[in-house]
Amino acid sequence: MKRGYETANCTAYDLLHRFSQENRKNQTEAESILWNAIRASQCGVRFRRQHIIGDYIADFVCLSKKLIVEIDGGYHGRTSQIVKDEQRTEDLRQLGYRVIRFRNEEIIGAFDKVMETIDKELHSSPFPPPSEGRVEAGKDKDLHSSPFPPPLEGTGEAGKLLIVSAPSGSGKSTIVNYLMKEHPEFRLAFSVSATSRPPRGEEQNGVEYYFLSEEEFRNHIKADDFLEYEEVYEGRFYGTLKSQVEEKLAAGLNVVFDVDVKGGINIKKHYGDKALSIFIQPPSIEALRKRLILRATDDMKQIESRLAKAEYEMSFAPQFDRILVNDDLETAKREAVAMLEEFLASPPTPLREEESLEAVAPF
Repeated sequence: MKRGYETANCTAYDLLHRFSQENRKNQTEAESILWNAIRASQCGVRFRRQHIIGDYIADFVCLSKKLIVEIDGGYHGRTSQIVKDEQRTEDLRQLGYRVIRFRNEEIIGAFDKVMETIDKELHSSPFPPPSEGRVEAGKDKDLHSSPFPPPLEGTGEAGKLLIVSAPSGSGKSTIVNYLMKEHPEFRLAFSVSATSRPPRGEEQNGVEYYFLSEEEFRNHIKADDFLEYEEVYEGRFYGTLKSQVEEKLAAGLNVVFDVDVKGGINIKKHYGDKALSIFIQPPSIEALRKRLILRATDDMKQIESRLAKAEYEMSFAPQFDRILVNDDLETAKREAVAMLEEFLASPPTPLREEESLEAVAPF
């Protein structure tokens, strides 16, 4: 089962997610004061801290009220450039949010007034949506030229899921990489798995994997934090954290799973019509044998073992939504694009903020 990508293939969203985690660990005094107040539901609604909205990491976000509370920073990093507070605010307004800002000294010295302002904004009418078709200077063009609906961050509409499974050597990773790199209009975000094994080489937490100790992993299992998980070897776990999938979906991104057939079937069972499951298979076992031999990464004993496993995995193909026969790679790429276009063009599925995920037991 493939779990994660190399650092060079990391998506912009994955990098933002890593930065948001770092930001949470390094709060300023003002951020700590404000978060301690609003996290306790003193405002009567749920806020998210260091939440990804479009190209930005917003300080505090209430998705249900479309309200962002920011502490002035002067300049902010975006995927493609550095922007000032004013541009950041306008960009967020174009995504349908209201934005209010406070200075550090206001939060520290006039906290009651700050909370009064936030409460007033929460009970006022939502900010009107941006004019249809309007494109602001400096905005990333891809977000507006896509044939699919615009990004859905915080609108209550979830992204979708693409589940890809295949026997080893069928071209699964090549096709998934192609979709993510060459088709940004699909807004794909890879599902990074958690593992109890230690990092190797230059692997980074939150990029290739979320690295947990065995004890931490078992605690997450007890807390029902995994969508699916498995113990590959004794004490060596791999799994998908619900939180990282939920965050991507809530941001309007479409989450990609590159998993084995059993994991793919279980995830599809859980999400139903929210997910498209594709099984990629070679034209024949003999064709797969030739590919594995030409790849020259395994000896013949290992190749025969892989072929036996491939035959077993191919028996599960009818349980997937679509079967993509990879006889010619370029043709398979075009067919994969067509399948995804059709799936993503269908109406989005509402996502309730209180909606929770039930754990999917190993197949």
